[in-house]
Amino acid sequence: MTPPSSHTSRTIRRNARAEAAAWVVRLSGSHRTPELEAGFRRWLAADVENGRQFERVTEVWDTARNVPVGGITRLIRWNPSGFGTTWARVAAVAILGVSAALVSYRIWLGDTYRTAVGEQRLVPLEDGTRVSLNSDTRMSVRMTAARRHVTLTSGEAYFEVKHDPARPFVVSAGTHDVTAIGTSFVVRYGPDGTAVTLVEGKVTVSNANSASVTQAQKAGPPTSRETLKPGERLVLARNTPPRLDFPRIDAVTAWRHGEVVLDRTTLAEAVAEMNRYEDEKLMIDSPEIARLGISGIYHTGDSKGFAESVAKLYHLHITEQHDRIRLSAAAAGD
Repeated sequence: MTPPSSHTSRTIRRNARAEAAAWVVRLSGSHRTPELEAGFRRWLAADVENGRQFERVTEVWDTARNVPVGGITRLIRWNPSGFGTTWARVAAVAILGVSAALVSYRIWLGDTYRTAVGEQRLVPLEDGTRVSLNSDTRMSVRMTAARRHVTLTSGEAYFEVKHDPARPFVVSAGTHDVTAIGTSFVVRYGPDGTAVTLVEGKVTVSNANSASVTQAQKAGPPTSRETLKPGERLVLARNTPPRLDFPRIDAVTAWRHGEVVLDRTTLAEAVAEMNRYEDEKLMIDSPEIARLGISGIYHTGDSKGFAESVAKLYHLHITEQHDRIRLSAAAAGD
């Protein structure tokens, strides 16, 4: 299957933006019907790009204050980079009716953010908190007067929380809650469990049995809460005791700069990490190859370059088939 060209991708994005702006206007009108809403849901489901561009239209509104129903007030800030003049005109027209549409959108769908495989995104929240979403991540946000609550459904996110003692900031990932007031931390959540890394500040993680944390080996009765210090990572894997370690923070957050840092990592773990960023998946042929160690800095989304580097290091054979890159032992005499 031939991947779309950059020109084709730009055309798809521009068309999705224009359609998103049109949907904002239609949904904010006085003739909103169940049929119209059903059509909107079909449009959202038709392509992941549609949902992303609908969110971008709503973000245009987030750059303005007090937009009256009858017109447009001055924008607080506007960054036209990456936007064509056609898109700018469409967005400006959409803002005329965006207020009512945003209310309906947030009640109906909620504040949900997602990234596709290989995509990363910075999400500024209304309280001043900044959230960086890694590849293939989904989260929802709910703000109230008493609490700021984020549910991380899947993936990984870096949180830079705005200090507000009156409104705790809680991230739910599976059965675990990470609570902070003003701090920076990373939460990773997937089928294998949850990992919380504290960069600075202070967080508590609920449903973490402190008496079972292997690094601390604390005495006393089990508790359901663990408080982390900067530089600590709490790993809550399924069916194993919680583990506290001290990873390199630059390695944990390297994805924010488009990098994967590996330090004496098994090839099986390295492949799993690289596969998070690209639809073309790496495969390993044997347990012996999976146990090989690998260190280095690699680019996210460059599975082929990673495979070539590993193959050269360990004299492995590469086979490419459809959306798979297979690493196997070289034949005798190769």
